[in-house]
Amino acid sequence: MPSEESNERPSTTGVTPGDSVASVGGGATPPGRGGKPLFTWKFKHGVDGQGRIQFPNKWKMRSSDAELIAVVARHKLVDKDFILVLPFELFGRFSEGLLDGSFTDAMDLARRHDYSERIMSLDLDGAGRFTLPTELREPAALRKEALLVGCINRFEIWNPTDYDEARAAEKILSRTDTKTL
Repeated sequence: MPSEESNERPSTTGVTPGDSVASVGGGATPPGRGGKPLFTWKFKHGVDGQGRIQFPNKWKMRSSDAELIAVVARHKLVDKDFILVLPFELFGRFSEGLLDGSFTDAMDLARRHDYSERIMSLDLDGAGRFTLPTELREPAALRKEALLVGCINRFEIWNPTDYDEARAAEKILSRTDTKTL
């Protein structure tokens, strides 16, 4: 399915670690960024029956050593799940709190297990698609379409309707925030 581009600003969310994680190969490395990915714009792609989604051509990696990690996260304003995709170095910061604590405390073990038992490695296929397993697609309500939203150093994968709802809530919130651009 061809991509559809939009000029809306990317979302900003208060995100906490969700319960699913997967590694995704791909990203964009523009000249002069020292090999760091740059994700901008929005792209709407179909989700096929096997959960495959086209990776945006503008985000293709120019460096094969970058690894991206996908995490099911919850947008707190609208109580909707989406998939947050982070370069590996940001994922380390994102997961830091879960790595702290006792190695054997029952609650620490339960949190770590809840978070990590669904870690999956995903790669781009020869056609430039990645596959999201059901365990990632279902919480984010990704059925026929997925909206990939660039957020500069990360990107998000949304159900398009949920994203519109989240952006509307964010726009109301940003009217009360004096620090908004």
